[in-house]
Amino acid sequence: MKFGKLPDDPFFEEMNPIVKLWLYESWINEIESEYEKLKQLGILIGSFYNPEAAKQMAKQDNADFTTTDEEFEESMRMVREHPLPQQQQTNKRRKRRRVIE
Repeated sequence: MKFGKLPDDPFFEEMNPIVKLWLYESWINEIESEYEKLKQLGILIGSFYNPEAAKQMAKQDNADFTTTDEEFEESMRMVREHPLPQQQQTNKRRKRRRVIE
C-alpha cells in the first residue's frame, strides 16, 4: 500500500496510465533485484557445501564465451573500418564571437 489506499480505490482508476506503468515497472524491478540478491546469497552459502554445484549455478546465467584469434582479428578489422560517428574528426572550427565592452 504505497499510497495508503486499497487496490480498489478510484485513485488508481483515475491515475495517468503512463505513471501507473512506471510505478508497475519500478515495482517489478525491485522484486527482480531482491530475487537476484537472494539467489546470489544462496549460491554463496551453497558454495561452502558444494563448490562445483555453486560454480555451475553461477555460470548458468553468465555463460563463458570463447573466440578464436581469427574471429578476434576479424572483429577488430570491422571496428577499424567503421569508426563511430563521434570518432570521425572534422576540421570545422567554430567562429568565436567577439565581445566588445
